[in-house]
Amino acid sequence: MEHHLHHLTTLLQQIEQLSATVMEPLPQALSLAEVERRLAHRSQLQALLRSLEEILNELPALPDPEGMAWAQALLALPSSLIVEVDTSRLGSTAELLRLVLVRPSDGQTIFDQILRPQRGYDPASLTYNGLTPAQLEQAPEDLSTVWPAFLQQARGHMLIGWNWAWDADQLRRASRQLGLGLPVLLGIDLQEPARTFFSQPYAGLPTLCRLLGAPLPQPATALDRARGQLLVLRAMAEGRLGPLHSLSEPEEADDGPDLEDSQPF
Repeated sequence: MEHHLHHLTTLLQQIEQLSATVMEPLPQALSLAEVERRLAHRSQLQALLRSLEEILNELPALPDPEGMAWAQALLALPSSLIVEVDTSRLGSTAELLRLVLVRPSDGQTIFDQILRPQRGYDPASLTYNGLTPAQLEQAPEDLSTVWPAFLQQARGHMLIGWNWAWDADQLRRASRQLGLGLPVLLGIDLQEPARTFFSQPYAGLPTLCRLLGAPLPQPATALDRARGQLLVLRAMAEGRLGPLHSLSEPEEADDGPDLEDSQPF
């Protein structure tokens, strides 16, 4: 760092000295030698400016202040909750498998309920969500016995979801299955703001957690993922682009969607 500082200081002094020469007023009549001298000075200045740009490009990345402010606002909101939803399979016949709510202010789990689907489940969904058949056997099968308690905790709060649109669809479907119509829930998406903040346009939650030095377990349960969301949100609020107490360069953006990072269930 000291070497770079000395190089930058020297470079700025050279630019200042050469700028004074380059900015000299042009005489009414120019000789060929004067033109060549001025062209050489301008060429030298351009080379110094390119060197300065290279130094600037090597500086540690700085976080996006708008992204920081957005995350800080969510964390400061007393009514915000992080939500995770697991389902039994893909498609319109999917049933809720697990509902989790975590309070961002202190990381406390305020709701966590596993459900036993009435129409069975895709074994892949259990594997992906870190659940076992034994856990489902001990879980309630009737969603109506769990739904009121979930709504009591979720209603009136700002729900933060990784791909909130997907979470909202599952919750609406569950409410309609109970004949209750649309649930009155307010939510906001974390996925796209986080991808933008970390310059990772295709990254899923596991990738960003690895980037921050706290990889998720494999498989990651809904509770694991909720805590991962909180990790990402806090990192954004603190302006961290890498592991704790680091402002390192973000990893190169992915070339395409990471299928292992997606949340199919």
